[in-house]
Amino acid sequence: MTREQRKGRGRGGARRWAVCVLALAGCRAGGCGASTGPLSESERRGLPGVIAFVSERAPQKDVWLVRPATGAQTQLTRGPEDEYPAAPSPDGAALLVVAASDTQGQHVEQLRLVPLGGGAPVDVTAPRGRARNPSWSPDGGWFVAESDAEGFSDVVRQAPRAGAEVSRLATAREGNFEPSVSPDGTQVAFVSSREGDPEVFVMKADGSDVRRLTTFHKEDMAPQWSPDGQWLSFLSDREGRVRLFVLKPDGTTLRAVSGSGTLGEEREPAWSPDGRKLVFVAPSPGTKARIWVADVAAGGEPVALTDGKAVDDQPAWSPDGKHLVFVSDRLGDVELFLMRADGSGQTRLTESPGADWLPRWFVPRGG
Repeated sequence: MTREQRKGRGRGGARRWAVCVLALAGCRAGGCGASTGPLSESERRGLPGVIAFVSERAPQKDVWLVRPATGAQTQLTRGPEDEYPAAPSPDGAALLVVAASDTQGQHVEQLRLVPLGGGAPVDVTAPRGRARNPSWSPDGGWFVAESDAEGFSDVVRQAPRAGAEVSRLATAREGNFEPSVSPDGTQVAFVSSREGDPEVFVMKADGSDVRRLTTFHKEDMAPQWSPDGQWLSFLSDREGRVRLFVLKPDGTTLRAVSGSGTLGEEREPAWSPDGRKLVFVAPSPGTKARIWVADVAAGGEPVALTDGKAVDDQPAWSPDGKHLVFVSDRLGDVELFLMRADGSGQTRLTESPGADWLPRWFVPRGG
């Protein structure tokens, strides 16, 4: 999604809710395994977990589940609103979804907890203008999210149940956005405009000890902890275009992920489960967007994973870090595809009359 699209939804809003219609082209040496053929049936059968995604096969957007090992699909949500997968619970028993609608010119959002083993969804927030970007604590006992229940955009904390007490952690009137809980549950990274422009901050999980990590007169946004807790990634337009950066949680060792900086605007970052690599989407000289992987631990230039002959977007890692799911319109409609982590074995996963997008790959309770 472009910076203009993000602003149109509100700072830190539904940044991942739209498929970016970008044509892709080209492939650099060392990546792009589209020509190796699809994954074999035996390899497919070994793929773990389930993938939640948005499907537009009905009049409204619903959340569906697909088993990458078999391709079996089931519909998870059936609400009258548009519903988007946000974050699976750490134990794999439920999925937080964002339900959104526009009524009489007013945009309304609500967070719901949807059990994966059956049962009725639970409304964990009331309908309001901003209820988005949830991030779970590692034990699943609470989550943080954006909320406008009392301020323009606060970072709040609550238990995942209806009627739970809500604690306001970050309340600057200029707005606080995109919270991300650290892997050990002791800290929350977030974006705040409290000092004039959006910067990355970190605070303790109770809202105390707020520290500013970035300082620049442009927009820093979308902080994400690496799974090992060693890095924070974020996007920034400090160079006049959006690039992906990483820094240590103490604010040191700031650097761009794409090395020499020959890529265009970068977006859609996702950490590998071991915290060593980042995938992201960006154009390169003379082309439009494509999916790349960068080795954050080892450094060096990123490598392209897709050949850029169609719209490839929104990469997400498998729980074991060996495969990726991504969105592509290479066969005419927007569908989900699989590939190995080196870009080889690109394989169609879904097929429906409407667009399928926004994948979330995880292991549900019971496998």
